[in-house]
Amino acid sequence: MSQALTKTVIKQDAPNGTDTDHLLPVIDFLKAQGNTPAAGDAFQVNRDGLGTYGFTQPLDVALLQEHFVFPPTIKLSVDGLHDSRHFVRIAQAIPNQPARKFSFEA
Repeated sequence: MSQALTKTVIKQDAPNGTDTDHLLPVIDFLKAQGNTPAAGDAFQVNRDGLGTYGFTQPLDVALLQEHFVFPPTIKLSVDGLHDSRHFVRIAQAIPNQPARKFSFEA
């Protein structure tokens, strides 16, 4: 007889009021699975205010769905986990691309 897996419930908000602490169990789980943080162990916020916790590997979305119950404000896709309420995400980091030079000559 197989044992039922108990899923961890991810709340819509962190009890301490931060925009990211409710996602720490997901980050800890991904690191325990061997995923490596891409830019330190923190969310990086871009100029538009989107906070991203990046990993060097793609996320296994199916595995996350097996282990967690997410509120309706958190969506999973092939691009990663997106929290629309707090404007943060967890995803594979895209390395910086070299700047392209502009040419105004034909």
